[in-house]
Amino acid sequence: MSFSRRQFIQASGIALCASALPARVYAAGPGNPLPVPPLIESRRGQPIFLTLQRSHWSFTSGSKAQVWGFNGLYLGPTVRVWSGDDVKLIYSNRLNEAVAMTVSGLQVPGALAGGAARMMSPGVDWAPVIPVRQAAATCWYHANTPAHMAEHVYNGLAGMWLVEDEVSKKLPLPNHYGVDDFPLIIQD
Repeated sequence: MSFSRRQFIQASGIALCASALPARVYAAGPGNPLPVPPLIESRRGQPIFLTLQRSHWSFTSGSKAQVWGFNGLYLGPTVRVWSGDDVKLIYSNRLNEAVAMTVSGLQVPGALAGGAARMMSPGVDWAPVIPVRQAAATCWYHANTPAHMAEHVYNGLAGMWLVEDEVSKKLPLPNHYGVDDFPLIIQD
């Protein structure tokens, strides 16, 4: 049996690629479950309470680290709001330093967006009423403190903010939070 040069090169390429594949594929053993933040929904004027505070959080079984977060969690709860609602958001700073907060991706007037111009000193609350007038979106709320944003977000001052509307409710997508619809935040 003779091979042409072309057949030899093709067979060599296939053999080379096949040799790079593992002989067997094993399922991963049980590991840490995916942490799913609690869901807070705002409907009919119910306020959303987000307390910035120190906490202890277990990233792996057995050991805990001191972190910052919202309502005692590392990273905050997922906040779901509806287009057309006016959302009363109550931030309470229980940390020992000033923090500025914002919701990135939310289309609101600058004075309501928070950010560097709206610093919350330790022990201070800020309670804007946010008119949500935009299409469905995935946004995130996070610390936006000048010269400390990276440190504050790394410590846990961030979370997911979901805007729903009539169109998003009708889409044939998974929509049972924590069952088939999971927030995924990658944080190193």
